[in-house]
Amino acid sequence: MSRVLIDPAVLKHNFKALDKLFTKRDIHWTAVTKVLCGHKPALKLLVELGLRSFADSRLANLKTIRKLCPEAETIYIRPVRPKSAPNAVKWADISLNTELATIRALSKAALEQNKVHGIIIMIELGELREGVMPDRLLEFYRDVFELKGIEVVGIGTNLACMHGVLPTYDKLVQLALYKRIIELQFNTNLRWCSGGSSITIPNILAKQLPKEINHFRVGESLFLGTDLINGGYIKGLKPDAFTLTVEIVELKRKPTGPIGEMAENAFGEEPPTEEVGEWGYEGERTQRAVLNVGRLDAPFEHLIPFDDGINIVGGASDLLVVDVSESKEDYKLGDEIRFRLDYPALLALMHSRYMEKEVVNQPKT
Repeated sequence: MSRVLIDPAVLKHNFKALDKLFTKRDIHWTAVTKVLCGHKPALKLLVELGLRSFADSRLANLKTIRKLCPEAETIYIRPVRPKSAPNAVKWADISLNTELATIRALSKAALEQNKVHGIIIMIELGELREGVMPDRLLEFYRDVFELKGIEVVGIGTNLACMHGVLPTYDKLVQLALYKRIIELQFNTNLRWCSGGSSITIPNILAKQLPKEINHFRVGESLFLGTDLINGGYIKGLKPDAFTLTVEIVELKRKPTGPIGEMAENAFGEEPPTEEVGEWGYEGERTQRAVLNVGRLDAPFEHLIPFDDGINIVGGASDLLVVDVSESKEDYKLGDEIRFRLDYPALLALMHSRYMEKEVVNQPKT
């Protein structure tokens, strides 16, 4: 059976390590939980660890979080649709915003619900995602500042997620400068300068973070320990809070390559260019295992076998083929093979309703 295994001990280790890192520097941090896709057992683990600030890109997931932990701080990190403003105010304490018309809709909804809704004004610093252009920032802030039912809790930016623009020291200094300008111009104090994410953690370790950056939105490093700047994993974090295990449903020796005339496969991929003989390349054969996981569940190129003697050959919608010839393990039909995940793989697997998710090594209460 294919299933995602969730290890509470590893999750706890990463949570504690990150919390210590941020607390030591007076940085407020929020766990971005969109990769969990509203999975209640995983969210409950975070609540039990003491996490009280959650961010998500789906209001349905924030609703789940609010029901699990009514006192939790919830942040909606997807651009709000004006028509969804009432639900955004209902389930999110804070939202990230760049459109004045949307913030007016949030103001109206907040007043109707007798609430004050917090917003973070996102600023464009080159990633070309959502963000107010810097030359419009003061005018934009002035318009928002006048709205009732709205509190501007800070400014922020998104970097690296789409085009890969790095959060360099200079970029973060720009964000810090905009915070100072707003505070001087409007005689106010902004609570947060939200310029941090998983990719910015190496800036802390390298002492390349302006002191004004006091809010981080962290997902990937919490769940996978990833160092998005240098590759590998951040020192002190572990990678395997989430892993995939799949079952061998066929195990046979087969030719090393396909046999017969070939064209593009079902996914538009070109066939191998090497010359193929009657029994594969040079008559060789390899031990191949067919696994019960497919493209419908996760992109193969984002699965990393724990066994370094395993090579991924290919697959289809509902199966994956691996070459186990170089493995030191004596695999048999029905055995399970385990994979490490990167972020795209974890996102796809958690989103799949066909994939079982299992909390393992659950501590006894």
